[in-house]
Amino acid sequence: MRGDAGGRFPLVPTLVATALISAAVVTLGAPLVPEIQAEFGVSEESAQWSYTITLLVGATCTPLLGRLADGGWRRPATIAVSGLVAVGCGLSGFAPSFAVFIAGRSLQGLAVALVAMTIATARDHVAPGRVPGVVALLSVTTAMGAGFSYPLTTWVTETFGLAVAFGGAAALSVLVTLAGCAGLPRADGPSRRRRVDVGGAVLLITGSSAGLLALSQGNAWGWLDPRVLALAGVCVCALSSWWWVELRVAAPLVDLRLLRHRNVMAANLTAVLMGVSLYSLPVLISRMGQAPHATGYGAALGLATIGLVMIAIAPGNLVGSWASGILTGAVGPRFALAAGGLLACAGPVVLIAGEGQVWALVASITVSSLGSGATFGTMPNLIVAAVEPSETGSATSFNILLRAVGGALGSAGTAAVLGAHPGALEGFATESGVDLALGLCAAACLASMLVSLTVPERRDRLAERPAGLRARPLRPLLDAGSQTPSSQPIAIATVTRGD
Repeated sequence: MRGDAGGRFPLVPTLVATALISAAVVTLGAPLVPEIQAEFGVSEESAQWSYTITLLVGATCTPLLGRLADGGWRRPATIAVSGLVAVGCGLSGFAPSFAVFIAGRSLQGLAVALVAMTIATARDHVAPGRVPGVVALLSVTTAMGAGFSYPLTTWVTETFGLAVAFGGAAALSVLVTLAGCAGLPRADGPSRRRRVDVGGAVLLITGSSAGLLALSQGNAWGWLDPRVLALAGVCVCALSSWWWVELRVAAPLVDLRLLRHRNVMAANLTAVLMGVSLYSLPVLISRMGQAPHATGYGAALGLATIGLVMIAIAPGNLVGSWASGILTGAVGPRFALAAGGLLACAGPVVLIAGEGQVWALVASITVSSLGSGATFGTMPNLIVAAVEPSETGSATSFNILLRAVGGALGSAGTAAVLGAHPGALEGFATESGVDLALGLCAAACLASMLVSLTVPERRDRLAERPAGLRARPLRPLLDAGSQTPSSQPIAIATVTRGD
């Protein structure tokens, strides 16, 4: 490991700027779906694809990019991803049609992999004593940036339009790409370029895309339409083949053998279920907040005001992660995970009861963020307690992948529910349709809580972990010299990764 080795630009600022792309791209997703629907004159289901496609690409391509970023491939892969994200933002900003806009949003999904790439670079090239502090900084940058940039993004969109919002993101991405060319270090010594499971990547992308397309188009085409049935068949065949291939190739895209651990299985099921609500609830809050009072659930707020409501996401997740460390130490990770699911379940329930009032929007996103922070802050504890140190990286990477898969499923599923309940006002679903979509989010969170309660905790393994892996929730965020990075899930998943 080299001491803060970089190029002509300082390494740490380059990594922080690169990580910010991910936060900016996420910000351009959830609250802007209604604006995108109005801008291009498309249905709710079609507009939702502007969010779903980003999550889908991020979920399916992150494992492949993770392999490419290993060793000697990391610098060119990071620069290439940043450049493609810039192209995607430019396409969406100046798109002449909705199809071109969606193509741009799909390229932006590649930004999901940038956080892991930057933390992996810090692990290998920052001086050993500074690694925990730098990793914590990168984690805080993405967590806080995603929440606090909502007001800026929504204000820019409301004032200047979608083109300026996406054009600004494209300009930022270009600058970060140039900074990466100058500041990211080259590999030292012989490159560790592992074989890439291209076949597994193709099967995973094909199966996931076919399944989500069938789910999102079921209402428009009919659930028994030959096209929907064909897509469902492709999904089942491709994902089944992917599972078979991953269990047999020498260098799998995802090591599915780790699912033999019951705690790992529980954490992965929880990731999928919680991902449904984590990524869908902000979109529903944005829709309810901007809907007119005549819908029965709308608060008739401006887009910039919705951005202010979303501020609670960042502190809520941080406090939730901090609380999960306390709960883990007191009652163990299993019950901390269950508590997070219960809190997250309360978020959609508050929205249903609040009937579109502003206090309900704020309370819902706050409670939901507390729950998701507690849940995703606890998952690594379950995984680390269950698997051998050499397996931790693969297990946690798969967990992050499944979280994004759950988000894509939730995004497509809620869009299908809203599309099946068109309201009297054109472009808005009925109140019962919105309540049903919120109920699905709550049910997914409740199911995640039940899953966590059925799995043995194996506290003996947790107690045997080195001190550097035990939960110390708040200090890592404040003390750059601590031995543990942030309790945020992405940071833990990456720092504990084995090469």
